[in-house]
Amino acid sequence: MRKRALSNVFAGIGMSLIILFTSCVNDKNLDLPPIADQSFSEEFDTAVSAISRGWKIQNVSEPHNAGIWQQGGDVIPWFSPWSSNGSYAGFVGVPCAAGAGIVSNWLISPAYTIQNGDKLTFYARGWQWDDGAGDSTDYGNRLQVRINKTNDGTNVGSGSNFGDFTSLMLDINPTYLVSSQVAPEPKSFPTTWTKFEVTVYGIEQPVKGRIGFRYFIEDAASNGTGIAIDKVVYKSVGH
Repeated sequence: MRKRALSNVFAGIGMSLIILFTSCVNDKNLDLPPIADQSFSEEFDTAVSAISRGWKIQNVSEPHNAGIWQQGGDVIPWFSPWSSNGSYAGFVGVPCAAGAGIVSNWLISPAYTIQNGDKLTFYARGWQWDDGAGDSTDYGNRLQVRINKTNDGTNVGSGSNFGDFTSLMLDINPTYLVSSQVAPEPKSFPTTWTKFEVTVYGIEQPVKGRIGFRYFIEDAASNGTGIAIDKVVYKSVGH
């Protein structure tokens, strides 16, 4: 009888320890306030309007060049947008800018609360340059999507450094495959508007941060012509 009583006591203590241990493990996730819907859509019908909504543009190439994200990619738009609300040049593009060195050109989202499961979609395409001999090529374009989950700042470092945008979510054409009209390469950066989707992961808890689109060319003497982005949509998980 006494053995059974002691057995029940120890079983009860063990159960209490399990409950206490579980509570301690999950404590940091308790009592978190619900996250308001952070969803947004950006058409880039005008770059000026996008900037007024909190988008940032930074060119930290080394050596510094004249390339910058701008309406339509240039004064004369490169091509038609994926979607537009009245403007033919309803997208933003960035040229590679001739010369050697590292191209690191950033298009940075407004600051908002980011959490695992959020989804980002956007359309992108490369600009093909006509070589004058009846062929057009993109000379190996590349785009990275990075997250600053440390703070809501815009420190993007310089050259090959990426500053506070330490989380790499997507890297399109990291080996700089080249595509042309004569010799198309299906695994290169797309030369027609193409939809991409990213699901946020690796964040311990919701944090106010930013997403950066980085046009990144490590050898501008050999690679790159320019790329464009249109219709960025961010969708909060659960909304």
